[in-house]
Amino acid sequence: MQNLMQLTETVKETYGSLPSYEVSSETISLTDTGCLDTGKNQFPVLFESQDQLADKTHIPKHFFQELPPNLQAVLFNWRWQRAISDGVIPRHMRVNLNAANQVIGFDDPRLLRISLVKLMEVIRLSLPKELSPEQVSVARFDSTPQRLWISCFSPDKRGQPRAGDIINGGVDVVHYLSGNKGTQISCYLRRLQCANGAVVHVCRDDHPLRARRLLNGRFDEADMLGQIHRLLSEAWTQLPEKMRAIEELRDKDRMPIEYLRQQRTRFSLNERMLTAIERAINQDELGPTGKQWDIFNALSRVATHDESLTFRQRRTLSRMAGEFSQQTAHRCAQCGQWVREQDDAHTDDSVLQEQDQSE
Repeated sequence: MQNLMQLTETVKETYGSLPSYEVSSETISLTDTGCLDTGKNQFPVLFESQDQLADKTHIPKHFFQELPPNLQAVLFNWRWQRAISDGVIPRHMRVNLNAANQVIGFDDPRLLRISLVKLMEVIRLSLPKELSPEQVSVARFDSTPQRLWISCFSPDKRGQPRAGDIINGGVDVVHYLSGNKGTQISCYLRRLQCANGAVVHVCRDDHPLRARRLLNGRFDEADMLGQIHRLLSEAWTQLPEKMRAIEELRDKDRMPIEYLRQQRTRFSLNERMLTAIERAINQDELGPTGKQWDIFNALSRVATHDESLTFRQRRTLSRMAGEFSQQTAHRCAQCGQWVREQDDAHTDDSVLQEQDQSE
């Protein structure tokens, strides 16, 4: 397992200098061979990046990816020019490339773009004074052409829900290399026994705090990095509170699986995911407790170890594990439905807001 200092060096080597070009939107087109034409240059488009082309022109992603390049070009170019005429696409776009000069996506040049090297430096600088980057372990470093997902923790930040069962705390960062989404920062909770991971919003007055993409001209990169630094520092500060809540799960009645089934549409849970969660309740290495701890562990277990899930599904389950960590539910005597007790009134909306921002 890498430490934070080693990961920082890896990011410098891999993402140290990624080119991008600001071009007129009207000059952008897709060629019959699958290249993006900017009017002056043509760049190959990565298969993974076709999602963003489809999304910008409101074409179903799976349908678009199955088309041959010549038909993709006809459909994309018509929809792209239509979107420009309708004012949906800004007058200029920033085309983002990887080190091999392949298109990884594009975004609005009116929004600030953050250097990955500087982002890693901010993550390092946000550590509590008692921690060094060498003391922080990286539990997850997941990358795609458009996104990095980093989860790191300190063995010194720990709680113990039951004897011998250790929870470590840290921070979780999702950063987009392309597109208009902001950097997502959360508290990270990792179970030592099985490496299950969950994320919890950084909050103030029961409201989740977020990093926003700021406008060029009115702000600069230092403003964006300062915003992220404050959120990361707050995440480390809130960890003891989050871990105390996890320890209290051993004394809370277990939320029934029927509640999750009842809310399956709200949280985009399909039958396979629900079955995996129900099965995971009985897969605890130390045995189920019959308490809310079982739900936390089952959700985080599936989110961490089920590689067949999409990024969005794993983030949803990881977020649910964290945000439901203080929740119980009871059956309503009048309607017979399961009702979540409002220990934390923003929980459901927090999970849904995360879904709206995820892929």
